Amino acid sequence: MIDFNVSKSRYIRAVQCLKMYWMDRVKPDEYDESVMDEAVLENGNEVGQLAQNLFDGISVVEYSSDKSQMITKTAEYIQNGSRYIAEASFAYMGRFLSVDILQIDEDGVVIYEVKSSTSVKDVYIDDVAYQSYVLSLLNYKVKKANVIILNSEYVRRGALEMNRLFSIYDETERAFSRHKSVEELLDFLSQDIDLNTEPDIDIAEYCFSPYPCGYFGYCTRHLPKENVFTLRNLNKNDKLRMYYSGIHSFFDVINEKTLYAKLRPVVKDQLQKKKIVKKNEIGRFIKNFYFPLYYLDFETVQYAIPPYDGMKPYQQMPFQYSLHIEHEDGTLEHKEYLANDGFDCREELALRLINDIPKHSCSIAYNMAFEKGIIADLAFQYPKYYTELMDIFNNMLDLMIPFKNHWYYDDAMAGSYSIKYVLPAMFPDDINMDYNNLEGIKRGDEAMAAFRNMPNMSEEEKQVVRNQLLEYCKLDTYAMVKIMKKLREEI
Repeated sequence: MIDFNVSKSRYIRAVQCLKMYWMDRVKPDEYDESVMDEAVLENGNEVGQLAQNLFDGISVVEYSSDKSQMITKTAEYIQNGSRYIAEASFAYMGRFLSVDILQIDEDGVVIYEVKSSTSVKDVYIDDVAYQSYVLSLLNYKVKKANVIILNSEYVRRGALEMNRLFSIYDETERAFSRHKSVEELLDFLSQDIDLNTEPDIDIAEYCFSPYPCGYFGYCTRHLPKENVFTLRNLNKNDKLRMYYSGIHSFFDVINEKTLYAKLRPVVKDQLQKKKIVKKNEIGRFIKNFYFPLYYLDFETVQYAIPPYDGMKPYQQMPFQYSLHIEHEDGTLEHKEYLANDGFDCREELALRLINDIPKHSCSIAYNMAFEKGIIADLAFQYPKYYTELMDIFNNMLDLMIPFKNHWYYDDAMAGSYSIKYVLPAMFPDDINMDYNNLEGIKRGDEAMAAFRNMPNMSEEEKQVVRNQLLEYCKLDTYAMVKIMKKLREEI
C-alpha cells in the first residue's frame, strides 16, 4: 500500500497550523478525539451523496483505505468516457487528492467541492486551490473550481428541488490565486520540514479556527491547571488577548487591575472554592414566579437536508418534551411527549404542548432562549396555534439567571452555569441528580444522534432508546424542580 505524505485533508491542516500537521505525522496518539463532531461528519456524507444527483450518469469511486485502488478505478472511469466522477482520485509525487465531483470535458475538467455548510468559508478556497494545483501538475486543464453548499433560504415544499437546495459558487479565480502558496507549502512539507524537531508554534487563533484542534491540550500542557483557557463563558478572542498580555493563571486575572475587572469576581469565586449565596438577589428573583409552575424542556434534532415541508437546512425540529408541574401544595405532576420516528411530529407536539400548559401559566426553562426559539418557530409554522403558543412564550421565565449572575455559586460548578454542572454541585450526595448515572443517553447531542438513528434500528433497539430518551429529558425538568426547591431553602 502506497503511503502518501500529503493528502487534501493533511494539506488543509498544515495551512491551519504546521504543528498540527507535524503532530499528525509524529505524535498522533496525543490527538483528543472529543473535538470531532460526529453529526458534522454524518451531515457531510449525506450532503455529499445527495449532491451527486445534480449530475446525470455520475460514476462513483468507492472509498478504500488503499488509495491506489481508488486511483486505478478513477483511471478506468476516465478511460470508459465517464463525464462525471464522484471521489475521483489522483496522486502526484506523494500528493494525493479525491475530488468530490469531477466533470471531464474535451477541453479540460471542472472541480466541484461539496460542503454541508450554508456559506462559503475561506478554508474551502484552500481546499479547491490544492485540488486544482495538483491536477495541473498531472497536466489537466482545470477550467473551473466550484464550491457547492446548501442554500440556507431554501424551504422545502413537496419533493426536494435539487437546484434550489444547493448553491454553486465559482471560486476559480480565488483558488488559482493561491497556487503559488500551495506550491511553496507542498515543497516545504515534502522536503524541508524536520519531523525530528517539534515546531515551536505558540497558541493562537488557528488553535480554534477554521477547525478546533485536537492537540490543544498537548500544546497548553505548560500552563497551570486553572488557566485563562479554562475560563467558561468567555469567548476565545478575549482568552487569546489575555494570554498574549501575559495573563495565564487565575491569579494573573485577579492581579490585573484594568482590562479584565469584570472577570475578577468570577475568578475569585472559583479560586476561593467556597459556596456563594446572594439571598436578596435570589429572593427578588423567586418572587417573579407564580403557581402552578410548568417546568419545560425540549429535545430537538437538526437535519442538513430538510426532511419535511416548511423546513430549512439545519432548522431545529423538536421531537420531545418533558413537563413537570409543581402545585402550590407541593404536589408534582409529570407529562411528556416523544415522537415516533419517520414523520413530521411538529404539529402533534405543538397541540400536545398547548393542551398541557393552560393559558397564562408560569412556565420555566433553563436557558429559556432555546425553548422560546422552538416555541416561536412552531407558532409561525402553525398559525392556528399562534395565540396559545405565544402565550407560553410570553409567560416563560429563566431558571438559569441566578447561576449566570453568580448569585449562587459552588466550587463544584467549575465556573459553569450549565445545568449539567449546577445539578450535581447542588446535590452532591444524590446519585439520581447526576446525568452521568443515566443509562445510555447523558447529553443533548447524544439524544439528537439517537433520534436521528432510530429509523435504522430494530423495534427492540428503538424501545431501549425511547426509554433512555424519556429518562434523560425527564431528568432535565425534574432537575429544575429540585433546583427551585433548593433556592427557596437558601433564602
